Amino acid sequence: MSGYPPYGNQGGGYPPQYGGGNSGYPNYPQDNSFQQQPPMPGYNDSQSCASLYGTTAAPSNNMNYPPAPYDSYGGNQMSNPSYGMGGGNNYPPPPGGQPPPSMYGQPPQQFGGYGNSQYQPPYPQQPPPPQQFGGYGNAPVQPAYPQQPGPPPPGGMYPNIPGPSDFGQGGMPPFSYQQPGPPPQEQQSVFLASLENYQGTVFPFPTFNAEADCQGLRHAMQGAGTNERVLIDVVANRSNFQRQHIKLTYKTMFGTDLVKQLGGELSGEFKEVISALFDAPATYEAWSLHKAMSSGKEGTLREILLTRTNAEIRAIVDTFKRTYNKDLEHEISHRVRGADFKRMLISAVQANREELTPQQIQQARQMGIESVIDRNRARQDAEDLYKAGAGKFGTDEKTFNAIFARRSYYQLRATFEEYQRKHGKDIAQVIRSEFSGDAQDAYLVLISCIRDRPTFFAERIHKAVSGLGTRDSTLIRVIVTRSEIDLAQIKQRYQHLYNRSLAQDVGGDTSGDYKRILLSIVK
Repeated sequence: MSGYPPYGNQGGGYPPQYGGGNSGYPNYPQDNSFQQQPPMPGYNDSQSCASLYGTTAAPSNNMNYPPAPYDSYGGNQMSNPSYGMGGGNNYPPPPGGQPPPSMYGQPPQQFGGYGNSQYQPPYPQQPPPPQQFGGYGNAPVQPAYPQQPGPPPPGGMYPNIPGPSDFGQGGMPPFSYQQPGPPPQEQQSVFLASLENYQGTVFPFPTFNAEADCQGLRHAMQGAGTNERVLIDVVANRSNFQRQHIKLTYKTMFGTDLVKQLGGELSGEFKEVISALFDAPATYEAWSLHKAMSSGKEGTLREILLTRTNAEIRAIVDTFKRTYNKDLEHEISHRVRGADFKRMLISAVQANREELTPQQIQQARQMGIESVIDRNRARQDAEDLYKAGAGKFGTDEKTFNAIFARRSYYQLRATFEEYQRKHGKDIAQVIRSEFSGDAQDAYLVLISCIRDRPTFFAERIHKAVSGLGTRDSTLIRVIVTRSEIDLAQIKQRYQHLYNRSLAQDVGGDTSGDYKRILLSIVK
C-alpha cells in the first residue's frame, strides 16, 4: 500500500491528475477554459494538505503601470460581483499572451520551490507592444519608464521593499514599469517540482485604471464616514499587483498615503483585511511572523515557514531584516521553544530544499515522475528513518530533520512510499510515535502539504471558524495569501471534507463589512 492518499488512477502515490499528460500529470500549459476547475481527488483519513504561491499574471489594459515588485500571490485572476464601483461583473479574461515580469532591470535569476531551480515562467516570454497610459479624460500620457522584459529577480514573489504598509507606518516599494498582459488560464504550482495546476479566486481586473480607482476611493472617503461598499468593490476585485499600483498612483495624485488614510477611517478586522490586501506578500508575512513570535503563535510559524518556497522564504527573511532590523534566524533561535521544533524552523529559513530543475520537470512530463526520482535514495532514506525511529530505542531527531528539510517534495513522497512498502506503516503514524508537541505538529504540516496543499489550508480555515469564537488572524491570512493561488481548490476541498461551502462557514462566523470583504474574495 502506498504511503499517500489515492489520487485517481496514478501509481506511486503522486498528486492528482488535473489534466492530460504522462504519469498522472497534466500537459502544461493547458488550453482549458479560464474558470475551469480540476476534479476533486479522493481522500482518506490520513490525508491532508495543498499547493503554494503561484506565478504572477498581470492584467491586460491599455496602460503602462508599475509591476508588483514580486509575483503577488500568484497569477490567476478573475472578476467579482460589483457593488457599483467597477467591481467586475461579466468581464471575461482578456485574450493575449503574458509578457514576462521585469524587476528593476536585473538579469535572469533563479527561482523555485526547492534548492536552486531556475524559474520557468508559465507563459511565453515576449515583450508587449507599446501602449498608452490613460490619464484624465482622453488625453494619453506616454509611459514614464521603459519597458523591461525579463524574468523575476531573487526572491521570486516578493520585492526588496521596506516594512509593512500597516496603517500609520511603512513605506512604498520602488517600482519599475512594464506593460502587463492577460492572466493565464490556470495556475501552475509554485512548487516548480509540481505539475498540478491551481486557480485563485482573485484576478487582475481586465479594464484596470489606477487613476479611476484612486478617484473612486478618494470620493468614498470624503464627507462623513467611508463608503465601505465602494472600497470593498475596488479592493477585492484587484490583484495585489494592481493594488500596489493604486497605492503609488494615489500618493502621486493626492500627496497622501492611501493606506494611512484608510487606517484613520476603518477599524477592527475589516481594517486588518484591508491592510493585508494592500501589503506586498513578503511584507505581510514578515509582519505575521514578527507578531507570531511576540505572542507565541507557533501555528503561524509552521503555516508560513513550512509551506513556502525557497524564493518566498528568502524574500521574507530579507524583508524581516529590513523591516525590524533583526535576523529572522536569530529571532527563532532566541524566541522559539523546543529544540526539535526550533531546528526545523532554522532549517526552513535556509531556503535550501532540493528541487526539480526545469529540465527534470519537462522530463517528468514526457517520461513520468519515476524518471526524475532516485528510487534507491528513497529506499535508503526510508531505511535511515526506520533506524532513527522505530528501529531503535529513542529517536534520532537529527536524521529525521535532515531528510525532511533537504529532500524535494517528490523525493519525499517516494521515501514515504518505500517506508510504507517495507515497514507497513504510514509516515504520519511514525511521526506521531516518535515526536510530540510543536515538533510533531510541524512534521505533520510538512507531510500534509507534501500530499495535498489545498486540503491543509481547508483544514486550517475550518479550525479558525470552528468552536467558540473565530481565529480572525488565521482566517484573514489564509484567505488573503491563497486568494490568487489556489483558493478555488481550497473551496473544493472544504466542501468535500465538511459537506459545507467555505462561503457558508465564513459568512456564518463573520459579520458586517468584515464578512462582505471576505466573501468578496472567497466568492
